[in-house]
Formats: sequence, C-alpha cells, structure tokens
Amino acid sequence: MKLEVNDAILTEAVDKIMRQRGYVPEDELTGKTITIREFAKKYCYPHGISWVKSEIFYRFKPDWVADLYPGRGRSFTIFEKPAAEWMEKHRSEINWKSE
Repeated sequence: MKLEVNDAILTEAVDKIMRQRGYVPEDELTGKTITIREFAKKYCYPHGISWVKSEIFYRFKPDWVADLYPGRGRSFTIFEKPAAEWMEKHRSEINWKSE
C-alpha cells in the first residue's frame, strides 16, 4: 500500500507542532545573540565597532547589551531582537554622519 501526502499540508502540520512545542524558525530573532562585529555590519553599515560603541552603546546605554563595559578578554553580548527593534525605533536619533 502506498500513501501519498501533500507536501504543503505536511509542512503546515509540522510547523504547527513545532510552534506548539516552543521551537522558533531559523530566521526568527527571538533569543538570538550576536557579536558587536555582526551588529555593526548588519545594522550600522558602513560604520565599525568603535562607532557603534561611541554613538550607540555609550551614548544611549541600551538595555539589549548585556554588559556595556565587558573589559579585556570578554565581548559584548547583544540580544538581536530587541536591538533590531530599538534601532528601527531610534534611527532618527542616531548621529549617522559622525566618523
């Protein structure tokens, strides 16, 4: 006996089960962290790490950065979803022309 299943229906069913169990899609930002280098490239291009620190982190002190002063040997932990939302909301307050 051969059973054929429509791929679209199967995909929809699996997606529903995954959501019910708390899994998030790969492209979902919820719960993801990124490095300052990734943040600069993705949200502040063409500005670099130094610019991000001075013009965003130290100026606005956003709560989506786990530690604004990590010290030597440690890195910034940036929670991507709230960072992306904050950047969208505050983009007009950022001095994009500074070097």
